[in-house]
Amino acid sequence: MNTRTFTVTAASLTLASVAAANPVDGRYFDLPGCDDFGDRIATEELGTGPLFPSDERITAASTFTFDSACAMTDDPNIPNRVIQMTNTTGLAWRELFYVGDVETIFSNVDGIASTDELPPPNSFATYAFRIDAVGDNRPLFFESMASDGIFEPGETWLFIVQDFVNTLGNDPADFSSLDFSGGSVGNSSAASIVQFMVPTPGSSALLALTGLAALRRRR
Repeated sequence: MNTRTFTVTAASLTLASVAAANPVDGRYFDLPGCDDFGDRIATEELGTGPLFPSDERITAASTFTFDSACAMTDDPNIPNRVIQMTNTTGLAWRELFYVGDVETIFSNVDGIASTDELPPPNSFATYAFRIDAVGDNRPLFFESMASDGIFEPGETWLFIVQDFVNTLGNDPADFSSLDFSGGSVGNSSAASIVQFMVPTPGSSALLALTGLAALRRRR
């Protein structure tokens, strides 16, 4: 293969990858309660089912548990759920958050998240927590590979969604809808798995203003 052919092929693969991805835009903000992570921006969404391309598709299932993730907010009268999530994307991921749909509530809340795909007043903020094993909120209790908070290819995680309720009766491990929070499409899903990263310094002021608006809508 000559250099020109290789360059064209590489460019084609890059464009195909971009076209296959489901871009997400949104924000995360801390709430009083469990842990604080600072303002963040959404960079990727992982999900279950055919709407997600292979490099963003995972598998997930749920069961029940008596264990807590954030003991100080746990209601003993509401069942807790365990999510079993396996990375089938072929890529490693970090800074993953569980973000409820509008119909979903739970009590191990770190903050709120809202999508930028819908303008106000439709961009409802919903509850979210980081899937980790540090701080007061420790939902992640099993990693099948290294215990480092990195979701490696082929790895399975087990984590707790505390006091889970979905008003539509949807399973907490159903991540089949595109987008997250108020932008989640369809009635079958209960939540989304979203990567939220710390923003660059130049976007901090915009994040602060967006956070105030999202918090007012949630209240």
